[in-house]
Amino acid sequence: MPHSPATTSSATAKQPVALITGAGRRLGLHMSKAFLAQGWRVIALTRKREGELAELAGQYSNLDIVEFDALSNSNVNAVIEYVQGNYQHLDFLLHNASIYERDNAHEADFSEFYDALYQIHMKLPAALNRGLSGLLEKTVRPSGNIIHITDIYASNPNQEYALYCSTKAGLENLMLSFAKRLAPKIRVNAIQPGPIKFLPEHSSNEQAQVLSETLLPIEGGFEALEKGIEAILANEYITATVLKIDGGRSVT
Repeated sequence: MPHSPATTSSATAKQPVALITGAGRRLGLHMSKAFLAQGWRVIALTRKREGELAELAGQYSNLDIVEFDALSNSNVNAVIEYVQGNYQHLDFLLHNASIYERDNAHEADFSEFYDALYQIHMKLPAALNRGLSGLLEKTVRPSGNIIHITDIYASNPNQEYALYCSTKAGLENLMLSFAKRLAPKIRVNAIQPGPIKFLPEHSSNEQAQVLSETLLPIEGGFEALEKGIEAILANEYITATVLKIDGGRSVT
């Protein structure tokens, strides 16, 4: 459950605040580390306070770990109320939480699986955008920012991941709608990753196949996405834009 952060001082009142979903692993964990190192305050939304993210709490007083169940509407509402009640402003919202699984792994629970994809990829981001836009308008930076992490499959779907792709496409469409709705004070953009970081279950043959179909045939690493995020945050003339960071895979 959410807990109240340390008392806000005049110094921390001017400290930029980033909220990151899916902060316990992979890109979410990487970006939490990056923002903490830059002096941001980070609200890390995660299913469980454990592992490397929990260890970071002992190193950074500016890390606020919030455990919640993204599939629970009441939990999502509680998180929104918590942030509204404990923070004077919000400067960056990163929609990173994701489920990435093949359709054929869910023949027996198709409906439940599709509901979960919709909840994580579309309903959660929409709820956070709506509920936290007031805090984003109070940013201490030139503009508030929201970035939706989608996928190159949002534009060119993979038939084995049809359900995943459709909800990532919905997430990208939401980005366009919120960019219109929240301009000019809040900028809203999307990043389409390609083969950034293989999962442990990807075999060497699968990895080789993917890289052979990529113009820059290397694993990009989370650093590539970090640079893309930094570029969007730094450029005040970017909104409603989809940035591909895929090594050219989307055109092959």
